[in-house]
Amino acid sequence: MTTVYFVRHAESDITVRDGRTRPLTAKGMADRRLVADFLRDKGVNAVFSSPYKRAADTLSLFAEENGFEIELIEGFRERRSDGDLRGDPGRLPDKTDFHAFMERQWADFSYTHSDGECLAEVRERNVAALNGILARSRDKTVVVGTHGTALSTIINYYDRSYCFTDFMAMLPVMPWVVIMYFNGNDFAGMQKLDLFNQDAPAGDVRFDVRTFNAGALRAYRFVVIFARYRDKWLYCRTKNRGVYETAGGHIEPGESPLEAARRELYEETGAIEFDIEPAFDYSVHVGTAYSFGQVFFARVRELGDIPEYEAGVEAIALFEAVPERLRFPQILPVLYDRMQKWLNLQSAKDEIWDVYDGDRRLAGRTHRRADPLPEGDYHLVVHVWLLNGDGEFLITRRAPNKGYPNMWECTGGSALAGDDSLTAAVREVREEAGLSADPANGECVFTFTCENDICDIWLFRQDFNLEDVTLQENETVDAKYASADEIRRMIAGGEFYAYDYMENLFAYIK
Repeated sequence: MTTVYFVRHAESDITVRDGRTRPLTAKGMADRRLVADFLRDKGVNAVFSSPYKRAADTLSLFAEENGFEIELIEGFRERRSDGDLRGDPGRLPDKTDFHAFMERQWADFSYTHSDGECLAEVRERNVAALNGILARSRDKTVVVGTHGTALSTIINYYDRSYCFTDFMAMLPVMPWVVIMYFNGNDFAGMQKLDLFNQDAPAGDVRFDVRTFNAGALRAYRFVVIFARYRDKWLYCRTKNRGVYETAGGHIEPGESPLEAARRELYEETGAIEFDIEPAFDYSVHVGTAYSFGQVFFARVRELGDIPEYEAGVEAIALFEAVPERLRFPQILPVLYDRMQKWLNLQSAKDEIWDVYDGDRRLAGRTHRRADPLPEGDYHLVVHVWLLNGDGEFLITRRAPNKGYPNMWECTGGSALAGDDSLTAAVREVREEAGLSADPANGECVFTFTCENDICDIWLFRQDFNLEDVTLQENETVDAKYASADEIRRMIAGGEFYAYDYMENLFAYIK
């Protein structure tokens, strides 16, 4: 295992405009003691730095006290930009708003001013320098003096969820330490430390779970498997703790994520016949730690005995959704919710949507349902509420093979290419319930945007007979009328999918 301690420089004197020669302030020089004390017992074998004075000087006290010579590496230098200085991370033209400029750079890694570097160039250069260090320092511990923007692009290379918001939160923290672990050149983990707050109380620990499309990460440490068996979710009950978790665990050396997922599913559930595929990637930021992996979906056809050597699992159990007594309660519900959304996209994979921009204008392009929508692209979704004369809503129950299996909901779905919103609403009622909604009875009562969805909420005041409902195979398994109060009770019991706007809808119909 190779350990790399990246140390972002201490506070520097921003009145000195030349980036290479800019010194530390008096406070920055004093804060070198924090760095030296932190690194003293880490078993460091070598010290490297950006050639910029403020980065090397931040490590100079530690190097002097421990007999190291600092090797300067040009590739670790900070982003080159033109003009005046606004903040520590680089030099910008006069009157440039630093926040707006950096936000645009993080939104588009190819963007920069006339003679500056874009973030893609900074990332490529710094990662190349890091790879050179890894080749020279296998199974050793090294320190690298670096900068805010440069280090942030390295983090982003391994964790693509690291974004502009994270960058801005880091800016005031000087010095700042990021520890990365590598098996050879393979990324194995990360920690981020604020040297001023190393002993923050446990209660301040915040779980930040992020998900993104399969294949987005550079490497994986863990696999998580959501498995369906007999139309229910398959969970493992752990020994001693008495709580439930999905199958999953570490990827062993030499294993692919898929191989690890197959092994873990068998070892922890006894599954011997199943289909399995990757669904999406995830990362978890908790306190100063960072973990990452890939989430899989499996359909299990046959279970055998759990192997005797699997010491952590006591039994398996089947649930409609997420168990109450759950291991990793801050993580698994987030992954479960993303899994439902992924499953929804797997039905009618070749369905074609129109693409919209953020202002709801047609982009002149189409999109295949099963493919991830790029950032900045949107598609149209309709929710259709059918209200009878008694003030009751016609609701349907989802098929067990779909996302959010066996849950009750209103009618709805994605607009197809060529659909306008009303056309999509009428079509969804026909396809999911076999009913003919009269367009004259429809009213679009709300519109909102969520992730890549432009969602229109339709209300049709029209009476239907339940006997006329035609349940669609692999779509719906039941239908009934329910009042607003009954729907509230179903939500409380975990039977109905709760939309954020529902109380507004109930208030609207009064």
